Amino acid sequence: MENKEFSIDGLRTFFNANTEDNYYIVSPTAEDIRGADWEYSKSYTKSLVAGITTTAEMTDILMRRGIIGPEFEQRSNELANELGAKVVALGEVTNSEEKAELAVQVAVAREELFQWNQRLNAPLGNTCEQISDDARLEFLTSKLIVTDKGEKVWEDFDSYLTEKVQSLAQQSRFEIMLYLQGLDSDFLDNTPEALAMKELETEASLEVIKEIADMAEEVKEEKKAPVKPRPVRKTRARKTTKKTG
Repeated sequence: MENKEFSIDGLRTFFNANTEDNYYIVSPTAEDIRGADWEYSKSYTKSLVAGITTTAEMTDILMRRGIIGPEFEQRSNELANELGAKVVALGEVTNSEEKAELAVQVAVAREELFQWNQRLNAPLGNTCEQISDDARLEFLTSKLIVTDKGEKVWEDFDSYLTEKVQSLAQQSRFEIMLYLQGLDSDFLDNTPEALAMKELETEASLEVIKEIADMAEEVKEEKKAPVKPRPVRKTRARKTTKKTG
């Protein structure tokens, strides 16, 4: 039933291309949080019994194998400092060509730092804690997504897990994750390098518009200019010579 008191004002929203509808995120209730914690506990116990490593155990394994350690931390700090220095330089540069070059360098440095840290983050993603965190996140997703009428998209957790429109379930999960972390949906579009590239694109677009306007003005002036008549070419009559036999 429609909730007449429900208002979408101030609620975080997102659009799903498959369903062609807008969806909204409401704040979790105390019951929602308790339910999410219960799903975390169930998942953790199940994972532990199944022999999945904990975060502490996985960290020890990575340390023994030399995947992480002092050298890993040192390189991670170096990459983070390099990224920070490039971001600062990008904010100070004014030349368009240098700005474009630095924007690319910042994007490359950010990706390099991400890939390096994946040496630790990827293995930790398969631990009891992370699997349980995922279960908590999915439970909250099933509870916090509503339509513009305030109706819950999924009746219960099982309905979410069996959702046929996977794009909606996955997008909702992603939006809830960002919501809980305090990040905007378009946070990747607001990095320094992304904003710099947008600025350059705007400048380029304005330049193209100016060029088109100038060309249009030139064409207009040409049409206004009087057309000079072409001079008539005089043709000489050819002399014919009579052949004599």
